[in-house]
Amino acid sequence: MSFGTVDNSHNDIVLAVDFDYYGDRMVTASSDHKLRVWDRKGDDWALLDTWKAHEAEIVDVKWNGPFWGSTLASVGEDGRVKLFQEDPLEIPKSGRRFKVIWWQRSETNIPFMSLDFKNLPTENLLALTTRDGYIQVLEPTNSNSLSDWSPVDAKFNRYLIKSPDRSEETGFCVTFHKEEMPSFAASVESYEHKPISLAVATMKKVKVFRTDSQRRFYLAAELEGARQVIRDIAWANGSIRGKDVIATASKDGYIRIYEVQLEKAINNPDSQFATQEDEWKDLEVVPDSSAVSRTQQSQITAGLHKIKEDYAPQRSDPVVDRPREIVTLAAELTSYSGAVWRLAFSPNGDVLASTGDNGAVRSWKKSLSGQWLEYAQVDVEGDT
Repeated sequence: MSFGTVDNSHNDIVLAVDFDYYGDRMVTASSDHKLRVWDRKGDDWALLDTWKAHEAEIVDVKWNGPFWGSTLASVGEDGRVKLFQEDPLEIPKSGRRFKVIWWQRSETNIPFMSLDFKNLPTENLLALTTRDGYIQVLEPTNSNSLSDWSPVDAKFNRYLIKSPDRSEETGFCVTFHKEEMPSFAASVESYEHKPISLAVATMKKVKVFRTDSQRRFYLAAELEGARQVIRDIAWANGSIRGKDVIATASKDGYIRIYEVQLEKAINNPDSQFATQEDEWKDLEVVPDSSAVSRTQQSQITAGLHKIKEDYAPQRSDPVVDRPREIVTLAAELTSYSGAVWRLAFSPNGDVLASTGDNGAVRSWKKSLSGQWLEYAQVDVEGDT
């Protein structure tokens, strides 16, 4: 296997890179406020177009494909998310090849930090999270157009944790489970609806959400163990295995691989299915009595209870499509002297690639004994 370098021609540091579904196109996002799209030509990459996409540095970019044409979205420090669509009639390198077809400001006036798409033949979803921990999941209002988006579950658009202090280092990122059916569906008979599965890193913890038969999000699991902020999440394909495999990259220098699967105690109806009470523990923050009056406290508490009542299922709601899941920390890997920044599973979900502060790319594979072992390393800077 050979490796090459691409002279990206950006005027500042590249903050995000993404490949399309087929691996034949690459988009780079930079602090110079520009996006560049590249086409693969044999072993080389040819620049297709470059344009100013934001009024500030661009922190994340993702392709939306392959079922909805050549479209991509980006988020920047200007507090906007923008969706671009390719116009093949425009001349390459003209700066007009990709045009904005939709954009939105952050509802909290705090810049977006991460985005992800889930793209299926009949479904297109966009997840966004801001630097202060506000989550949104959107879908096209019209199934034939990407020019207008609306919430999948309006009551889900909310803060996932208490907003960090401005001086505190933040870590929020989001990723969908990309396959059509979740892995636990293989273990549940008559599980007919196709839930959305979403993992969101909230500082040192990952929250896994799914939708029920009424397309309402609920908290399915929490992944804990990181000692510093989580930089990236990777969700492995392979629904047939009957369990989800999710990896996290943390500033503490560790890669953690979790397995999420249904609880085995199916003979106990009270423990088989999840209730929604635990979802709201993070939201029920009691203000400091020395700083907030009793009247204000009661108003805040009443407001939180109102949100809880609105979002939580009613007594008459069925909960059979909200199965309880258990989390196992399958591996805790480290070979980095600093933070781990990026993760990605292979298409089959059996190989994990990672990169960190030292610039090396490492590959990890699960052995026959069930252990995750490092089996390859590429020193990109040293070309070895």
